[in-house]
Amino acid sequence: MTPGLSALVRLRDEETWCRLAIESIVDWCDEVIVVLNRPSDATPDIVANLASVHRGKIRVYEHNHETWPMGPNHDAISADDPRSSAALYNFTASKATRTHGVKIDGDMIMMDWAGAEIRRLMDKGRDRIRFEGVDIVGDELKHVGCHPTCRTNGVYRLAGTHYLQGAMTQSLRGVPDAEDAFGKPAFLHFKWARKSFASATAQWPQGWEEMPHFQNIAARRHPVAPYRGEYPASVRALL
Repeated sequence: MTPGLSALVRLRDEETWCRLAIESIVDWCDEVIVVLNRPSDATPDIVANLASVHRGKIRVYEHNHETWPMGPNHDAISADDPRSSAALYNFTASKATRTHGVKIDGDMIMMDWAGAEIRRLMDKGRDRIRFEGVDIVGDELKHVGCHPTCRTNGVYRLAGTHYLQGAMTQSLRGVPDAEDAFGKPAFLHFKWARKSFASATAQWPQGWEEMPHFQNIAARRHPVAPYRGEYPASVRALL
């Protein structure tokens, strides 16, 4: 594989934020791998427009399997089953041509400084770079919920890594220990901001309303405190 960084982006119904999410990474990643997983909104059109603007930088694929829901019994099927979330993640990573990957969600917008800092650490030979974000909730984009810290896999060398079906969600295996951590959030996560509740819960199982696990997650959408941190410039323009 060629030295460099591949962004790994899986999208379902992410029309609200996916344009800003991709634009926040496209300049400092060497390639952006987008996999569409049965979207029912305008996500494909948004991605197609971005791919035409950044010709050759953004590559788009489809994974036309209904994904097994997150939560209890997530590991009832194997990672080899095309319906598993692990299969979706592994399929996305298989399209990468660079040595390192970074998993970006369609409602995850990186800070303006994050790309330069990630590339600086990669240039120093780091195989793993850990970072965290903040969950922004509410349509005003000015509050956090009861669990504001949002964790991600960060940047990691792709060789030897793979996803398995964990008990509640997918699990990444083969990554080295995290070598670096930023002292401040590197992204904002907008799962519970300006998105329809249906799209935010699209991959949850039927009857989730009666499951305590999902009741607790849904409660995170309620604002509990003002957000006093920084915003990417693209988000500041929306305030």
